[in-house]
Amino acid sequence: MRHSNGIMYEFFLFCFKVASIIMRHRPHLKGKEYLKHIPDLVIFTPTHDSYFEVPSLSTVYYALKPRPHFVIMAKKDFLSGNYLSSNFGKKNKLAYYLFYFLDRTGLPKAFFKKMKLIDIPRPFIEDFNNKEAMKSEIYTQMEKLKSCIHSGFSTLIFPEGTTWGFGGLKNLRSGIFQLVDSTYRHFQKKLYILPINVKVDRCMVGKKDIFINVGKPVFILDEKDKFLAKVQEILKDLHTITFSQIASVYMLRLSMAVEEIDRALILKKEEIASHLDSIIADIMALVKEGRLPDIDEYLNDRNYSHKKLKRFLKFCIKKGYVIKSNGTYIINTNKVLSSFPIKSYRKENPIGFSANELLSINYNVLTAVYEKYCNSFRSISAHAL
Repeated sequence: MRHSNGIMYEFFLFCFKVASIIMRHRPHLKGKEYLKHIPDLVIFTPTHDSYFEVPSLSTVYYALKPRPHFVIMAKKDFLSGNYLSSNFGKKNKLAYYLFYFLDRTGLPKAFFKKMKLIDIPRPFIEDFNNKEAMKSEIYTQMEKLKSCIHSGFSTLIFPEGTTWGFGGLKNLRSGIFQLVDSTYRHFQKKLYILPINVKVDRCMVGKKDIFINVGKPVFILDEKDKFLAKVQEILKDLHTITFSQIASVYMLRLSMAVEEIDRALILKKEEIASHLDSIIADIMALVKEGRLPDIDEYLNDRNYSHKKLKRFLKFCIKKGYVIKSNGTYIINTNKVLSSFPIKSYRKENPIGFSANELLSINYNVLTAVYEKYCNSFRSISAHAL
């Protein structure tokens, strides 16, 4: 069953598209073929590390043929009246004022209501004094969501349920299982999972490449733990390896290699570039062998990867990971290895977060790639100040 979305719906999605341009997103959508002729009942399940990348999901919407109407499972502040300005564009004044203006018009709140947005409390994050009241509210909202699905609405759920994390795919919440299982058992209808993995090449100054990898719609009927494990594996296989991830692991492994040496780690740009060229080539070979998932395909162009390195090093200097001195780069190993609580880790240590994103795919295989380049620095490239 398809629904007419209407002018306001299309206008609001267009504003998200404009916001992604203002915020200097460069979205790369892979898997467009899976967005044509999608099943009538679908749960869109994008991964979710921050609110920054959400406007680029409009790219998925505009690739859909036909475009379904959504009901979204979301956190409670969606209907607060200041949702957009409090979550988007904080680092871009133009984007912030666009969202602030939209909030003041009341259109977002009206739009979310039109979308039949279901705002569900998150007991693993939010503070509730009355657990029974919380359970009752969750049950009521889930029943509303099930009813919408039965009426033919597609659904968008961020299955990880939070942006908090140390990097890599987080544990999936049980909501998607409940919806698929209930729809099949109570209504005898198949509710398909449309997996989407979103990765931001985050440790860069300037424009951010956002890789959106869409998988084939899949119907899974199994007990809860097995169901969630299967969806998690599908989402993991849709991971896109970015330059930030590759370079961040390099920084991390170098810092670990000299952690016990009371010296500064000083590198030349040519040395870094040479090592990263070799590491990228090794990782691409593993991707071709099927031992690792997708990678930013343009990284095989050395000019492209070297431009990325320049922007990465500028980011590191800006954030204090690296000090540039007389044409060399001194790595602040303490900052690279710094630890923070799960709630603030991504913001406080983006290099550590990006490194963990890559290592979470296949730790043993990837650390073996870096071993020959990083361990040599114990004796060769650790120079006294």
